[in-house]
Amino acid sequence: MMKSMLIGVTLAAAAGPAFAQGNIAQGSAQRNCLHAGAESAADRARRQQAIDYAMKVNVAEMIYGIGPRQNQHYRPLEELATLPAVPAGFAIEFHNDDRGYVLSLKDTRDACRYAVFTDQDRLIYEAVPKTDTGGIVPLGTR
Repeated sequence: MMKSMLIGVTLAAAAGPAFAQGNIAQGSAQRNCLHAGAESAADRARRQQAIDYAMKVNVAEMIYGIGPRQNQHYRPLEELATLPAVPAGFAIEFHNDDRGYVLSLKDTRDACRYAVFTDQDRLIYEAVPKTDTGGIVPLGTR
């Protein structure tokens, strides 16, 4: 345990003030978040397109599961009909198996890394990642 504490203290000292709470908060304040309060009409349209894309994937997966292949409910994106193009500037990830799927659309143009997520429960989530790393917590101290 002492060794892990020493490693944690050494890493914290080596990192210096870059990981201090003030610097993290200051860094996030300087970011240009595209989907925050002053969202442009173009960015709002792209955000809505990402939400609509997620909704259409949910509908397509649901419709596909109703048909004769009910034992394999969830299909890869390329097997889902009538999906629109992925919105400009969004990176897509999609994983599926016979039990479920997960879709993420991440805005590569946004400094705040806005994203849309959904899965087989068909709820659509919008989020930005947490920026407060919480610092280093040595093992065994929780």
